[in-house]
Amino acid sequence: MLELSIVAVYLILASVWIAGSDMMLIRYAIDQPQPGLIHAVRAVNFFVTAAVLIYFVMRHLYGGWRLAEQHRTAEINHAHEKSRNLSSRVQTLREEDRIWVAREIHDELGQLLTSIKMQLRLIENRLNDRDDRTLNPVIDKLVEASELVDTTIASVQRISAGLRPSTLDNLGLATALVEEAEQFSHRTGINCAVRVSHLPETLPPEITTTAFRIFQEALTNVARHAEARRIDAHFTATRNLLKLVIHDDGKGIDPAAIDDPRSLGLIGMTERAESIGGFVVFSRNPEKGTDVILTVPLPMAKPTPLP
Repeated sequence: MLELSIVAVYLILASVWIAGSDMMLIRYAIDQPQPGLIHAVRAVNFFVTAAVLIYFVMRHLYGGWRLAEQHRTAEINHAHEKSRNLSSRVQTLREEDRIWVAREIHDELGQLLTSIKMQLRLIENRLNDRDDRTLNPVIDKLVEASELVDTTIASVQRISAGLRPSTLDNLGLATALVEEAEQFSHRTGINCAVRVSHLPETLPPEITTTAFRIFQEALTNVARHAEARRIDAHFTATRNLLKLVIHDDGKGIDPAAIDDPRSLGLIGMTERAESIGGFVVFSRNPEKGTDVILTVPLPMAKPTPLP
C-alpha cells in the first residue's frame, strides 16, 4: 500500500509539472507564436518528465524490492540458525542419553552379571568338593551357565562401547578413531588405517563427538555401498581448524546420491557438521573411490592470564 501511495505522489507531481509547463508554453506562444517550436518543446518536456518519472518509480520499487529481499534473507538466515541450534541441541541430548545408557548398562548390568557369575562359581566349587558323581551333570550345567554369563558380559561391554566408547572420553579422539578403525577392520575385513598429525591436546567435547560419529557413519557407508578393500583416514588439527579426510578405494559415490533426500546417512553427517559450524564434502575421487572431507573451525584458545 505504501509503495502505491508513493508512486501516486510521483504521478501527481509529474502531471502537475507537465500541466504547468504546458500553460507556460501556451502563454509564451500567445506572445510569440511559433507553433513548431512550441510543439517540439512540449514533446521534449513530456518525454523528459516521463523518463524522470520512470527513473524515480523504478528506483523506489527497486529499493523496496532490495529491502524486502534483505528482510527475507535475514528471516531465512534466522530460521536456518534456529534449525542448526535445534539440531545441535538434539544431537547433544542424544549423546547425553547414549552416555547415560552406556554407563547404566556397563555398570549396573555388568555388576549384576558379575555377581551371578561369582555365585555360580561358588556353587560349582562347593559341589566339586563332594565325591558324589551324580552331581556331575549339575556341575556341567553350572559351567555352561557360567560360560553363558561370560558371553553376556562381553555382549554388554560391546553394546556399551557401541553406544559411547569409553576411549573417546578417557583417551581422546585420536585413540578412539584408531580403535574404531581396528574394530571395523575386524568386523568387515576391510583394511582401515588412521593417520593422526598435529593434534592439539584438548578439543571441545561437541567437536570430538561429532567428528567421531561422522567417522563411524562414513565407515558404515563404505561397508554398505563402496565395495572397497581399503580405507585411509587422515586426521589433523591446527589452532583454528580441524580436518578429517576419509578415502576409500571402492567404486565411488554416485553424484546423484549426494543431493538425494533418501540418503539419510549423508544428510545426518551434513547436519552433524553444520551443528558445530563446520561442513562435510562428499566427492568421487579422480583416481578411485570416494573422499569424505570434514572441516570444522576451532574456537580460538583464550590466552592464559598472567599471574
